[in-house]
Amino acid sequence: MNLPPATPYPMPAASALPGSAHDWVLEPERAALLILGMQPRFLSAFPAAAEPGARLLAHTEALRGAARARGIPVVFGYAPGASPGPGEGAPVARRGDHVITYVRENAFLRSHLGRVLAAGDRDQLVICGLFAAGGVLLTAADARMRGMRPFVAADAVADTDPDDHALALRWTAARWGAVRTTRRLVEEMEAP
Repeated sequence: MNLPPATPYPMPAASALPGSAHDWVLEPERAALLILGMQPRFLSAFPAAAEPGARLLAHTEALRGAARARGIPVVFGYAPGASPGPGEGAPVARRGDHVITYVRENAFLRSHLGRVLAAGDRDQLVICGLFAAGGVLLTAADARMRGMRPFVAADAVADTDPDDHALALRWTAARWGAVRTTRRLVEEMEAP
């Protein structure tokens, strides 16, 4: 079953982000990157040449590149029953990346994500991918309930509707975690 096409919309700019209730700073030695739901079946709703699809893919790759360069663990979260790739434009796990399969929208639900993070002594989770008002929001909330510090990459997550994207960012910023641009997260990853 294919998803309906996403409504085209621009990714949020730094000036449009909601203020976060938490003033955390990303610390690379405490962080892990979660790339959530970036499977061909789901990405097919987001044309790679249009917004938000084009920037979703580019910003996800920027986060992954910065994380790998800094030794930050990269975790791919896949929903069951949807091929993890390869697919046109879909990022795929590389050697050294962790791969989890989760149920429903929460990447912690019936997966070994919590064990992967605990084994690496990681309590900060940078989340990018799909779907902002589903998996991203619920995973950020669960991470916070587990005592972690979730960071959502506002312009490296997407949803099929811009209102859902905005809702997820507002709720995350107000309650669950920190909302940042990809550029700022990369800067924090690269900081000495």
